[in-house]
Amino acid sequence: MKILLLHLNGGFDMRNYRTENLGLGYIASTLRGDGHEVEILDASMRWLSPKETVSEILAREFDCLGVTAVQSNRELMMSVVRAVRKVKKNEIIIAGGYLPTLMTERLLSACPELDFVVTGEGEQVAVDVFGRIQRGEDWRSTPGIAYLDGNKPVINAHPPLVGDLDELPFPARDALNQAHPDAIVEGVISGSRGCYHRCAFCSVNSFYSLAGGHAPRFRSAKSIVDELESVVESYGMRRWQFVDDDFVGPGEKGQQRAISIGDEIASRGLKIEFTMECRADETNVDTLKRLKEVGLTGVFLGIESGVQRQLDTFNKRTTVEQNRRAIEAVREVDLTLQPGFILFDPYTTPEELQENMQFIREMGLESSIPPAERLNIRLFPGAPITDMVRKDGLLREKGMEMGYVFKDPRTRMMWSTMQFTAGCTRLFRKISGTAESAK
Repeated sequence: MKILLLHLNGGFDMRNYRTENLGLGYIASTLRGDGHEVEILDASMRWLSPKETVSEILAREFDCLGVTAVQSNRELMMSVVRAVRKVKKNEIIIAGGYLPTLMTERLLSACPELDFVVTGEGEQVAVDVFGRIQRGEDWRSTPGIAYLDGNKPVINAHPPLVGDLDELPFPARDALNQAHPDAIVEGVISGSRGCYHRCAFCSVNSFYSLAGGHAPRFRSAKSIVDELESVVESYGMRRWQFVDDDFVGPGEKGQQRAISIGDEIASRGLKIEFTMECRADETNVDTLKRLKEVGLTGVFLGIESGVQRQLDTFNKRTTVEQNRRAIEAVREVDLTLQPGFILFDPYTTPEELQENMQFIREMGLESSIPPAERLNIRLFPGAPITDMVRKDGLLREKGMEMGYVFKDPRTRMMWSTMQFTAGCTRLFRKISGTAESAK
């Protein structure tokens, strides 16, 4: 089959920064290994507008279009699918990723133009379902897919998760050849899937638990560095981002695993730079120093808050003092610090805002975090806090849109004022920029 895989250009504001879609890369390499002809169209890397994206799709001949979908790009995804369906009447159009997995029924109902969606890990499902289609067999019983039967959603059971991640082929890197000339590009690599922790704002565990997964799975250090080495040789990519949900992991075992990856990089003499994500309670100076020796330049540190009530609500199982020590550890090793921070949640009070702002000032984080009006918690399907907010009557749902109101009316007023002020600032800058360009 001829399969076109699409990475949309939308979602969070990334400015010039772009990365590949690793999930599509894995799907592409797996399907190619099964004999299919697969092309990746990376609209994000190429900075394509929605109109340009549709034009690029319609200019191609394919049997199936597959698009990755997350909560932040759902409207764009559906608009592209609808535009393509108007022209491509007989081709198969599918979606996969977190949104189809965790909002299956809502997505199918909102976008009946989709023939089916893939839920959960996609490699095994893609091989199975496209093999059936190619052989002219009934694909509707394929484990790991969902579809509409009339107006009724049918959700098939999930197949088991990939047992040994080392057995997966390395992801296809087609997107690295598609980057816009002005894009700032980093390669992305994953050394694990899943997470030991249960943060209330995260839907990672819900995603994997649907197929019976309860613990993270890890690749060997050799496999990880084999992949790094192959991409460095093929594409010259030396700037990397490890996208593991928790690169280090808990306890001495987690520290040793991280160090083993560093040792493997050193043994190859591989000259790269990379960043990683880490929890505050797993930040260790000695481990950071070893990783810096082999290329670590920065750490995304999930501290989330300087208020203990918020950390407890988020089920972080960390303390404000641990956050302080972790920030100091990253700075001691002289690494770039990118703190994960959530200033507003549905239960935030003005007093907590003041406490958090004091923490930010004391730790010197002012220049490291976005403006306050962008530091509100995002509710995702499958995240425990979404159910908590729903139970407390604070959730506001409309279709697939999920928002919330603040429990404290004083915070509601503060948030409305901040949003209004931010909107006026953006409008003023736009008007000023238009006037300047007209001179």
